[in-house]
Amino acid sequence: MIKVDSKLRRKVEWLWRRAEGALMPPAVLENEAKHLVADEAAEALRAIDVEHPSLSIAARLEALEASKNNYASRGDYIARFGCVGVRRFQSRGDVAIYLMPVETFPHHINNVYLLIEPGHTTLFDVGSGLESSRRDLALGFAVVRSMFGENARYETVDLAIVSHAHIDHFGGVNDLKVKTTARLAVHELDARVIAGFEERVVIACKDVSVFLRRAGVANEERARMLDLYMASRDWFRSVEVDRTLRDGDLVGGGHRVIHTPGHCPGQICLLVGDVLLTSDHVLSRTTPHQFPQAITAFGGLENYFHSLAKIRKLDLVKVALAGHEEPMFDLRKRVDEIAAFHRERLMKVRDLCNVPRTVAEVAAELFGHQEGYGTILAIEEAGAHVEYLHTLGKLRIANLSEVAKSDDPVVQYVKP
Repeated sequence: MIKVDSKLRRKVEWLWRRAEGALMPPAVLENEAKHLVADEAAEALRAIDVEHPSLSIAARLEALEASKNNYASRGDYIARFGCVGVRRFQSRGDVAIYLMPVETFPHHINNVYLLIEPGHTTLFDVGSGLESSRRDLALGFAVVRSMFGENARYETVDLAIVSHAHIDHFGGVNDLKVKTTARLAVHELDARVIAGFEERVVIACKDVSVFLRRAGVANEERARMLDLYMASRDWFRSVEVDRTLRDGDLVGGGHRVIHTPGHCPGQICLLVGDVLLTSDHVLSRTTPHQFPQAITAFGGLENYFHSLAKIRKLDLVKVALAGHEEPMFDLRKRVDEIAAFHRERLMKVRDLCNVPRTVAEVAAELFGHQEGYGTILAIEEAGAHVEYLHTLGKLRIANLSEVAKSDDPVVQYVKP
């Protein structure tokens, strides 16, 4: 079986969302969906199908074509595949959950969830607030109305829950506060990021700078990485948080908040009947990014492993819906895969430290040459694994005498 790389998979998903614009009513096409060039997207999918028949593109294109002018076929297609990426899930307890894909940054897709139930209309995450994010949110609501028959509008949302304080998930709260009367809820460990954003950015930048210096990143490269780190943080302004959440709290129609720190200090999952919204805690294909507690408390692998175990204990979860990528119908299996992946990476990092290495050197060995923001993600990921091993005593500081004498040390790690 030929493995499809993630870049091609993302391209195909992007093209499907546009090709399915052919199902949209004229009024939606003229307004919210005018950026969807359905015919061109379908042709691009046909070209990919020639080289990658295992993706079953031809069969789905045939079903899409049959759905254009046939109401029954259209209903079958939408029930199976959704429409322009929007999909409907039903939880126990009569809650309709709509997955709405949103391009939060160029070529970066988030899943925003709309929960509709008697007495409540809730958004789980709000996008980045950038123009593409606003555009796709507007399209998502238009699809929910026109293709699924719901009376749902962004302006009438009464509760918005931010799953964690990464800007692709919370940046849209500025729009939310202006355009709706929704109450904004976020875990108490992440509330300060949104309510005191300017302060948090300054402190986080200082902490990242210290981490990079100790990791062995040269001054010029460190300055470049800090510029990248700050690049997407100059357009958001602090907003008031209406409710801070804790583990076990109930929101909306009685949905349970589950605190799962690791990927982010205030990361939460939301249990809606037999559906679990996992945000970035568990993803279907990739392993969520990790960073060391040296940068931010309540991050790090120890917290993440505990949070994975917490989620694994949940019973009767029919489907897990993540902040990116596809739904997961076997949550425990996916949790086990992610935990095993990190255990294997920990063993590899320990073996790399048969000789003294800095975190930067470990990152280079693990991930090779990186560009753009990938340079930061790589060194943070390596740092999380080195930190965990050092905390457990499975690595020691190799240049301790140098570290003791320096106010600005570069730290090397080695197996005991």
